[in-house]
Amino acid sequence: MRPRERSKKEDIKKAAKFLVNSKNCIVLTGAGISTESGIPDFRGEGGIWDKYKPEIYGDISSFLQDPSKFWKMAEDIAPTLFNAEPNPGHYALAELEKMKIIKAIITQNVDELHQKAGAVIVYEVHGNINRFTCLGCRASYNKEQVLNKLKRKKKSSPLCDYCGMPLKPSVVLFGEDLPKFEKFMSIDLAKKADLMLIAGSSLTVAPICDLPVYTLSGGGKLIIVNDQPTHLDDKAEIVLNGKTGILLPLIVEEIKNIKT
Repeated sequence: MRPRERSKKEDIKKAAKFLVNSKNCIVLTGAGISTESGIPDFRGEGGIWDKYKPEIYGDISSFLQDPSKFWKMAEDIAPTLFNAEPNPGHYALAELEKMKIIKAIITQNVDELHQKAGAVIVYEVHGNINRFTCLGCRASYNKEQVLNKLKRKKKSSPLCDYCGMPLKPSVVLFGEDLPKFEKFMSIDLAKKADLMLIAGSSLTVAPICDLPVYTLSGGGKLIIVNDQPTHLDDKAEIVLNGKTGILLPLIVEEIKNIKT
């Protein structure tokens, strides 16, 4: 076994021990866990915001002025988002929840793949692509209802059946605040956590990138699993560079070994 492989194997064992011994562990996930399900990264090189400028297609002011620009982008990316399936990383975290190793998952992703994998306590701080809200009367629509509207009236933004105002997906666009409940719950969870497992997040998107700092300030520890370095690597107890879909299942298997 090569030294690097041996070191990674030892770090996986250490991560498993930290998780087993934690009393109040939470998880923070970012785009990296969903890209392994075929969902393109929004902010990364070659990502969605490289093709569709966010100030035009992803900004709330632009949406309010002309929703059709957003829906043009949605027509391109929605099939990939809607057809994506959980990968082994999502299933590994759902299993950790069932094992009562982790208390909650805070995710920056809007794809609902954690729930599809079986996770229950999931705080979606950037919203959810599968739900839609009328900007007028606040009526709620599901994915199927909106897709039917788009099929009936192609090249037209979906409108509310009741008041005729535009429908907006329940995702946070640029210029919008995070949903208050999810934001404050996430901060509270981060402050109380004795361990935060960070999976697939570059930790560059504010204000969620501050959550690990709350955990550190409260005396908690960090484990980072990501395919690229982050600015908090030197503050973490363990850093595992690689695919979350490979590393997280290995951590789960090691936890099972410890418990048997």
